[in-house]
Amino acid sequence: MVRPKLNAYATASSGSLNEKIEFQYGDRVFFYDLSKNIKRSDQFDLNYEINKFNRFGSYSERKALLEKMLEARIEKSVALEYIFPNLKAVVKRIEKNVYLAPLDAKLSVNTNAEQVFKITPERVGCKLDSVALHNEIIAAYLKNDVLKISVPTTTLLPKVFAKDFEKYTNLRADFSTNIASSSQDRKHNIKNALNSLNKVEIAPNQTFSFNKTVGRRTQANGYREAKIIVNNEFVDGLGGGVCQVSTTLYNSALLAGLDIVEANKHSKQIKYVKYGFDAMVNFGSSDLKFKNNTNEKITIITTYSPTSARIRIYGEKLNCQYKLTNEIVSTTEPETEILYDEKGQFADKVTFEDEFFYLKKPSKGMEIKSYREKYIDGRLVDRQLLRFDKFKVQNAVKVFGTKKREPENPIPIGFSLPILI
Repeated sequence: MVRPKLNAYATASSGSLNEKIEFQYGDRVFFYDLSKNIKRSDQFDLNYEINKFNRFGSYSERKALLEKMLEARIEKSVALEYIFPNLKAVVKRIEKNVYLAPLDAKLSVNTNAEQVFKITPERVGCKLDSVALHNEIIAAYLKNDVLKISVPTTTLLPKVFAKDFEKYTNLRADFSTNIASSSQDRKHNIKNALNSLNKVEIAPNQTFSFNKTVGRRTQANGYREAKIIVNNEFVDGLGGGVCQVSTTLYNSALLAGLDIVEANKHSKQIKYVKYGFDAMVNFGSSDLKFKNNTNEKITIITTYSPTSARIRIYGEKLNCQYKLTNEIVSTTEPETEILYDEKGQFADKVTFEDEFFYLKKPSKGMEIKSYREKYIDGRLVDRQLLRFDKFKVQNAVKVFGTKKREPENPIPIGFSLPILI
């Protein structure tokens, strides 16, 4: 902040005590009048007779006295106060008006806003440089009898600057997956896991662990039963949906350019993310881990809505762009085996011969390569093979009922419908 300068002047006549100094600061004016700061009394008259050729003498005599005091190494502020009684009171008033306290920059976080980090800039403070002021008053006074002084100030710096926050509040990645069709219990688990990740900070060179951060998926930790994949089948299990959170985070970490330490595929392909970019987690056996390979801390910001799970990663400014691509190397189409429920083993699921259900759902066999591509100014500079996932083909087993379905409204024997004319 630029402060207005203070100007001062003084006039003096030989043999008189009408020396004045006027300090200007913005719209305010401060006066010092020597004649009004001399105590008139009998003692003063006596002192005046004694000192009329020095302290209370003419300008040249007072100037000579000041020079002698400085030669005697008397402190400058003391010498000025002797020549100009109560000058320090005026300087104190000016100092109070000049002073502006420095303010540190502040960082506020709102995870529900598009602008997650809001930086309030710092304020540079200011104070009167009284030592330099005394030097300039003395120099000007000894030089001539008309003074015009620009009063110096000193800058007061805050401890925290906006640039300190700007180092690690840059958006590096933003990735979302759709959860609109999920059950309420699955959405509950997703929201619970996202809350555990929100505002998590990762220091430079620190390795992040999903399982360590989110914790065990238990009822005690607020998780419910929802669909999970076991042995290539969907079954009910505690914490169903958490893998969608780890997958969302995995993709965000990839786009942020972070080093992946561990990421594992599901036993079958999942549809809420591109093939080859899922990240299955299971406490104690399968984790998602990545390392902060930047010079600044990384912050994970999560956002939940009934239709999406969103994860943003903030940190050091990214000087490139990453894209995620996959290559389906091969596919194997599943075959279908037909069974008829002649013994009524599946009567709770199928009855009639025109009904069926999948005892085992078909799943293609696939070989998939996933890549992270790095671009600088739109030019591909690197292509990293992340994984080579292989999924076994799963043949389908389709079960039909065996009973024939009766007509809904059978016509009685010997009964004929009337013919309308």
